[in-house]
Order: sequence, then C-alpha cells, then structure tokens
Amino acid sequence: MVKFKNLVQGDILSFVAADNKYKAILCTAVKKDRSPHSCDFAATTYSSENLPTLDNILQCDFYGRPNAQSSSFPYPQTAINVMWEVHPEIKPYILGSYGLTIWNVDLKPFEGNFELIGNLNIVSDLLMNGNGSVNASSWDFFSDFFAGNGLDKLLERGHKPFSIRAIVMPE
Repeated sequence: MVKFKNLVQGDILSFVAADNKYKAILCTAVKKDRSPHSCDFAATTYSSENLPTLDNILQCDFYGRPNAQSSSFPYPQTAINVMWEVHPEIKPYILGSYGLTIWNVDLKPFEGNFELIGNLNIVSDLLMNGNGSVNASSWDFFSDFFAGNGLDKLLERGHKPFSIRAIVMPE
C-alpha cells in the first residue's frame, strides 16, 4: 500500500482503472510544508494488463505541452537540453505537465489502490510549467479518468503525449 507521507517527487504509481488495465501516474510535486497537504501527478500513456516496470515507464509518454520558459520556475539548462534532444520540435519552449491533484485527506480512503513502481529523477516544477490541473481526489473520478474520456479531454485542451525520457534529469 502506498502511504501519502512517504511519497516523493518522481515516484511512479500504478493502479487498475475502470477498464481493468494497469495505468501509471508520475508524481510531479509533493506539498507537505503547510496544510492542506497534496500531491500532483502527471498522467502517462501506460495501459496494459501487466503491472508496469520502471523500464516500461521509461518507454511511455506523459501528457503535457510546450510552454515559454518561466523565470519563476526555471529548469536547469542541462534538463532543457535533454528536452530538446528528445523533442527537438519544441525548441525554444520547455515541457510542462497537466496536473492531477490529490489532497492528503482524500487520498487516504483509496491509497491502498496504488502500487509504488519506482522513482525517476525528474525536473522540478513540471506542473508549474504546465497548463492547468484538476482535483482528482475521488477514486471514481480517478479510475474513470483513465478508462473513459479524461485523456481525450487533455488532447482537446492541447496536451499531447511526450516521452518521459524528456523530463528525466541527466546524471
């Protein structure tokens, strides 16, 4: 069982959605410095009858969009270079994600539905450089979002799949 208090940025969580397939989300931020506590996640394209591995996750995409670089939430130049190497079509922009926000108090009833797959060292402020978020604090909404038309709504709003490798920090 995944415990909110143990989550950190870069954690990959998997769950079985309403379509009985495993899905995966990427933790892009954990906010525990003041109440109310929450976590932000990026949706991924992983959808399979099999529980994902970290290697599976590195081969799939996350939903995001290119945006102008922000002086408020800058990425290190090395991270930007990786983004442009993986996705040269976005240059001179940077990638941000659409956020799925889960509040701590709301996560507790369904935290047992998630399994921790592993952790990736991703860029900070992925959500802050993205475009929008939604309160995903009920299991029904969360499960249906990935099995129903939630991902289609992201596409309608201009979000596209981008390689997760583009947001992994270089070693």
